[in-house]
Amino acid sequence: MTGRDMLKAMAQQAKDRLRGKSEKITNIKYNKLFNDFNNKSNIKTVIISEDDDLLYNKIKNTLDNDSINPLAELIDFAYYKTLTNEQKERYFFKLADKYRMLKRRYESEKLKEVN
Repeated sequence: MTGRDMLKAMAQQAKDRLRGKSEKITNIKYNKLFNDFNNKSNIKTVIISEDDDLLYNKIKNTLDNDSINPLAELIDFAYYKTLTNEQKERYFFKLADKYRMLKRRYESEKLKEVN
């Protein structure tokens, strides 16, 4: 999976959204491509925000409480409602990347506590 394939999938999703097609099938294909790309790539997300400690604490609480949909609990809906569809997608994917990275941090700290 290359970055080019990822870009093609994102472009196709945008076209389908503009045409008003059902996004369900497109989202399934896009999510598969996105996950494949993230799993095979060497790209790392860098945390630079000071709010990440607050986000980490939220994630920690969410994981300790065995939440069904942890990303939904992390979204700032007041801010999210003001965004366009494209901005919502970017916000969600950035949040998902941070969640994934901070979850790994949480799991590694949890393993250190056990050992």
